[in-house]
Amino acid sequence: MADKRAVLKSIQETYPNYSIVGLIDASGRVVATSLGLLEGADVSHRSYFTDSRHGPYVGDLHDAVLLAKQLPRQSREPLRLLDVAAPVRDGQGNFTGVVVAHLDWAWARELASGLARSLKGHRAGSEIIILGKDGTVLLGPEPLWGKALPTGEEASDTGDGRIGVWPDDGKVYLSASAATGGYREYPGLGWRVVVRQDAGRALASVDELRRGILAAGGLVSLIAGLVAWLLAGRIARPMRNLASAAEALGRGEPLPPVADPIVREGRCIADALAGASDGIRRRDTTQRLLIDELNHRVKNTLATVQSMAVQSFRGIGEEAANPRRTFEARLLALSATHNILTEEGWHGADVRQLCAEAVRPFDDGRGRISHSGPAVYLRPQQALALSLALHELATNATKHGALSADAGRVDVAWTVTTEDGASRLGISWIERDGPAVRPPVRRGFGTRLLHRGLDDDRGPEIAFAPEGLRYAASLHLDGPSPAAP
Repeated sequence: MADKRAVLKSIQETYPNYSIVGLIDASGRVVATSLGLLEGADVSHRSYFTDSRHGPYVGDLHDAVLLAKQLPRQSREPLRLLDVAAPVRDGQGNFTGVVVAHLDWAWARELASGLARSLKGHRAGSEIIILGKDGTVLLGPEPLWGKALPTGEEASDTGDGRIGVWPDDGKVYLSASAATGGYREYPGLGWRVVVRQDAGRALASVDELRRGILAAGGLVSLIAGLVAWLLAGRIARPMRNLASAAEALGRGEPLPPVADPIVREGRCIADALAGASDGIRRRDTTQRLLIDELNHRVKNTLATVQSMAVQSFRGIGEEAANPRRTFEARLLALSATHNILTEEGWHGADVRQLCAEAVRPFDDGRGRISHSGPAVYLRPQQALALSLALHELATNATKHGALSADAGRVDVAWTVTTEDGASRLGISWIERDGPAVRPPVRRGFGTRLLHRGLDDDRGPEIAFAPEGLRYAASLHLDGPSPAAP
């Protein structure tokens, strides 16, 4: 026994982290140990005995069970052992037992600490953590002993790092890991080695590079922005001039001078605007010539009609003088409205201008005819009909109504209303302070003109009240709210 213990003790002294070295017989009972402990104990059920009968064996890390109470410890870390065993054979090769060495886990901590201290530069301050096959922490910060790391903290075998908060101290770390390998035919224990470092320290060079990139990028952006602003000014000014020219062309104004743009598209737009301006000017000239020719011919036609009327009524007798003058007055009223429409290019006529022109021959300058209402434009046909109606009303008022008396007055008013989404013009003619009014005995052309001349879906209202004639009519207007342009 003394010789066996001496041999085992010499084996233990070859490596200081061997806690104990023992010899086990073929039945699984401890024969001798380097420290004289546990001799006679039955370990036939332990893996280091059963698995090392046919070759060398390395077991995974485990807590010491039998030796924990017999071996003194100088740290708070519990005694954990890693078993290394090999079969023992006699001279004929027969199995006679197992020699086993229990390796104190402190060797791994010393190895990891020494490796961590050897890291220099930006790698300084790194921590080395070892994970078992099941993912639990075998070596690392004390709060993590025997615990499994959250998924993803140990990173991957591809070399990619992970940045995240660790559960032991709540700090953010940059970490990466790699799987351990075996040796020759030995496959290894399937451990993983994780290295972590405080993210702020690990990424300090990256942050410095990022700040440099941001500073350089900001400077480049500033220069690029200044250049872009200068170029944009050279491009935008001609484009604004083109936009102003297009707006002037849309308003019918002459095309202002446009500087030659520096971009090809701008030159194309300038050429197009110049061509459009020339085309519009030619069309306007042609249209003006046609309108002038049409107006000239219409005036000649009206003059011919007036001359024919004079000639037709001549020689009929004195009884034809009044109808002739009435006809001529109506024709002149029609001609006056025609002049208003001609000034507006036959787009329409303002009711205020129509009313003023229709009653002008009957106004003695004392303001006995008043007219009020919003600016509303009528279509040419409506303007002609309304002008004739107002002329007829003024003629009747001069002969028989309010304008035949010195104190008589006439109020003309119009409003615009909306019914079912459509706009209508309502106009009223009210006479007051004139002679008593009596309904006409018969209906002449003037009365029929007042009833049908406006040619609308609603007939007018004519009231021969004793205090004065009252006339009201309405017209359908184009658009929701027609007004003078």
